[in-house]
Amino acid sequence: MLETSLLALAYAALVGLAFAPLEQLFRLRSERRARWTTDLLFATVGHVGTRLLLLYGLGALLTASTRIASEVGLGAASPLADLPAPLRIGVGLLLFELTGYGYHRLAHRVPLLWRLHRVHHSAPTMDWLASFRQHPLEIVAMTLAQNLPLVVLGLPLGEHTLVVMLLALNTVFVHGNLRVPRALEAFVATPRFHHRHHDAERPTANFASLFPWLDRLFGTHDAADAGRVGLEDGADAGFVDLLLTRTPTEISERGPV
Repeated sequence: MLETSLLALAYAALVGLAFAPLEQLFRLRSERRARWTTDLLFATVGHVGTRLLLLYGLGALLTASTRIASEVGLGAASPLADLPAPLRIGVGLLLFELTGYGYHRLAHRVPLLWRLHRVHHSAPTMDWLASFRQHPLEIVAMTLAQNLPLVVLGLPLGEHTLVVMLLALNTVFVHGNLRVPRALEAFVATPRFHHRHHDAERPTANFASLFPWLDRLFGTHDAADAGRVGLEDGADAGFVDLLLTRTPTEISERGPV
């Protein structure tokens, strides 16, 4: 448990050391971060709690899924095993992204999922640190949705790990306050592309995490720049209230926690 906690903290620290200087050099949005405490708590306490949930809860479920998949002729016996490694990784990325896109769409439509997902959208600033503002239970649900197909199809552990690592770093990248060549959006999601998803004043668009052509394919793409980000009502609750998924109305009626 201690090792898992230290690794989670080390990851957050390394991400900050890598992205914070880049955001100073290649700033996309001019506004400065005003509040640090909430997102720092998500990047430390929340991130450690999430890693422990994934390790001791979801890990057991995915292990059982591997065993069941093998019994029905999938898992290590899947036809995926016969593909060259680069092609397997490509298939893994595509499946991971497709399931993530589907879950993301649902998270904006299903009230229970939105209650968890609104925690992420409450971030009023887009930068590397905002990528950590996610409810632990939502991360568990999305991790299950994205990883289960890869487990069932028997993607080798090393390649599976590579896919997860690439998408984890990409999550930080697309939230970063980074200016990158706009031409990249023809191939991969960029911060400008994803910031539009967090726009508080326009219809939600750009659900993809890595492949923007999915939004073009499903009619959810918008090439416009983002305006004000955050929730429509401008609410920005504290760490504990966000973990409890309390709405502004509930906070005002019951008092702050």
